[in-house]
Amino acid sequence: PKRQYLYVDYQKNNVIGGSTSKKEEEESQETAKETNANERMINNSHSLWHRHLKEYSSDTLDDYHFVLTDADLIEVDPALNILSSEVGVKEYFAKTSPSSSKAKSGMPFSVLLGRTLDTVEDIWEHLRRLPYEKGWAEITPEEEISRKTIVVLGSGWAAHALMKVANCNKLRIIVVSPSNHFVFTPMLASAATGTVEYRSMTEAVRSANGMIEEYIEGKAVGVDLDNKKVKIRLNNLLDEYREGEPPELDLEYDHLVVAVGCKVDDKGVPGASKSLRLKSCDDARRLRTAVGECFEYASRPDVAGPQHDEERTQRATFLIVGGGPTGVELAGELFDLAEDITRPHVGTYPRLKGNVKVVLCHSGSELVPQFEEPLRMEALKSLEKKGVQVILNTRVMEVGDGFAKLSTKKINKATGEEIEREESILPVGLSVWCAGTAPVSFISHLLNQLPESARSPDGRILVDKWLRPPMKDHLLGSVIVLGDAASAVDDDGFLPQTAQVAGQQ
Repeated sequence: PKRQYLYVDYQKNNVIGGSTSKKEEEESQETAKETNANERMINNSHSLWHRHLKEYSSDTLDDYHFVLTDADLIEVDPALNILSSEVGVKEYFAKTSPSSSKAKSGMPFSVLLGRTLDTVEDIWEHLRRLPYEKGWAEITPEEEISRKTIVVLGSGWAAHALMKVANCNKLRIIVVSPSNHFVFTPMLASAATGTVEYRSMTEAVRSANGMIEEYIEGKAVGVDLDNKKVKIRLNNLLDEYREGEPPELDLEYDHLVVAVGCKVDDKGVPGASKSLRLKSCDDARRLRTAVGECFEYASRPDVAGPQHDEERTQRATFLIVGGGPTGVELAGELFDLAEDITRPHVGTYPRLKGNVKVVLCHSGSELVPQFEEPLRMEALKSLEKKGVQVILNTRVMEVGDGFAKLSTKKINKATGEEIEREESILPVGLSVWCAGTAPVSFISHLLNQLPESARSPDGRILVDKWLRPPMKDHLLGSVIVLGDAASAVDDDGFLPQTAQVAGQQ
């Protein structure tokens, strides 16, 4: 049978497009093999072949099968060996064509090189401290005197990444955090539904780096930048049995690393503070218990039977407020859990089949706005394909007992302008607040001692490319701000508050 092809005649340095039969193709290949390979490589045949093929419209390559007619030439020329398939041709010209390389953006070589060197350096740091962790070597008195004291506030992504690779021969690392472990936050949604156990997504601060000088379970409540001191309030570990305020202490530092993260912003919405959260292992435990109780509540005898179908659905309706990464992950996990436990005969709650609803409410026009457009579209498509009810351009105005008041923005499709807002009541059994973030209280204390130029529009701390906030000249660099607490700027604006950014910082 005839098929389309792209035939390269090396002897005449021509590129010929057309159609042929399999027999004609084999004859042309036999003719080409009779010629000596060295003779066909003279006169810069490869560059001419490349030039002619570039002139050939790449848009039509989908209709052609690329055929190399000389196996000997392919064998002696590695470049042509790469081009022995149509895919190879397209990839080759995508890399070599100036116009294609400009149109198709990729990771710059300098960035790739920098990340590779960073990885090599991290590996070297791990290997270099191995003798000290094993007890084969000890820090010398000279090294002890010269070590700088680094106080790290927090145990999240940014602080954890720093702890793992810090050179403790030169740095005396003191970690202060109310949580004594690091949490792999993308797995919190899975832990809340029972897919992942908590021990699989946590790592103790003390085991992150065996050479950390000290870990203090507490939080920073004040700072003295001029004297380089930070005030720490220790956790009241037995608050149920002891009275009075927990003790406080002052820590001196050479450098203060602020990686305190952020908190959930629920101000201005009545009842939002009573909704569940998903920022820590404790939140995941509470949510896991609440989800199970919702299924039990919807399975009670007082709502059994078809006449109570609406009430049963209300009790098994989960409202997730916020279309960021946390909200999207939780919506998908909850729906997967509902599908599993309501399977007939094998599920735990087969009578709730068709009653469980997962509703994701987002005030913006797209989910996960921190990510690129293809990922936003894929997130929406994936959730809707599962069966999650996604409500965009909608704010939650109030959360009450068994209901949520919504306000949806109506948009003129022709002009893109808001026409009006439509309010509605959504019956819910459980609400989880994953919308918005706000700086923690310590950031306000720190900003009070920094210039006004250090305050970002959203209340975080503006930093330069070395993650330093603006300070007096003799103090510049004594405070470093990382992660969600930092408002870092790149070419496209502010960096998103994601784990990837914090870890790389």
